[in-house]
Amino acid sequence: MSKISTISLPHIMGRSPTMLKIIEKISRIAHQDIPVLISGEHGTCKELVAKAIHENSPRQNGPFVSVNLAAIPIELAAAELVGSREKVSVDEPHRHGGKIAEADGGTLFVKEIFRSNSDLSDRLGNLIRDKEMRFNERETVRSDVRIIGATSGNVDKLAGKGQPLSRVIKACDGVHLRIPALRERKEDILPLVQYCMDEAAAKFHMEQKELSSEARDYLLAYAWPGNMRELEHLVTRATILSKGRRIEKRDLLMADIGSCSVKDFFEEKLKRYLEEMMKLESCNLYDTVLSEAERSLIAIVLQRTGGNQLKAAKILGITRNTLRTKIKAYHIHH
Repeated sequence: MSKISTISLPHIMGRSPTMLKIIEKISRIAHQDIPVLISGEHGTCKELVAKAIHENSPRQNGPFVSVNLAAIPIELAAAELVGSREKVSVDEPHRHGGKIAEADGGTLFVKEIFRSNSDLSDRLGNLIRDKEMRFNERETVRSDVRIIGATSGNVDKLAGKGQPLSRVIKACDGVHLRIPALRERKEDILPLVQYCMDEAAAKFHMEQKELSSEARDYLLAYAWPGNMRELEHLVTRATILSKGRRIEKRDLLMADIGSCSVKDFFEEKLKRYLEEMMKLESCNLYDTVLSEAERSLIAIVLQRTGGNQLKAAKILGITRNTLRTKIKAYHIHH
């Protein structure tokens, strides 16, 4: 019992009450040699959960083998699992072991376990339930292996899509761990950000950084579609690229421009521009900003369209005559 109480997950998973319940559930199932199904959006670190189960199980000294069915053509998935056979001579066929044999005595982690057809679902169901999988019509591969499956889909919806998927779900005996998305547990965001900043500072031999209040508000308001992996990537880059000890909102936008809206991007750029322009007594700020933004936008679109004015006008949502007028007025060369 004492071993169960000391189970832990990597800090990148979070320590909110929701995640503590997940850890408690892992503690209960890790020592039971039963199949487990883990679900969660991309970036929720499902493999870290699978490894935590393995490392706190009686199989911890055995191999932990991972296979991603989403990365394998469906017609080759069975061969990846059970292995294949090629003839080195007429009388001596040579058998290549698959992932099942590789994981013997340990854990096989099957990512996107529902990416399968009816035949593969049947085989996976047998593997989960009976620890064996059909090699061909006459042969079966047996292995002392624990199966942990994972999916980025909604298990309830997937179960209702058809009988093959239901067989895999039923074979897991209802042991299902759902890892909540980061937006569902916002209390984890700032501690995770601090953890990632500290890790990056230590790894790259930098001074410790802190967040500005504006950066903190931005991180809390962001939806995090890429979950913990996106947070780790974004904060690490911002820690490296930011100047001084404080990470500003603009550093987060610079680190991952795809994560911010057009409004956020322009606000950050205009704030820095405004600081310089305000030093002038008369800067005609309104006309200057609008004309510069318009000129840059037209020039970029013309460049991307190879100078095709008709195509550029359609992208910009203006007429070709209007575009020509602006090209002439702004002296844009393309």
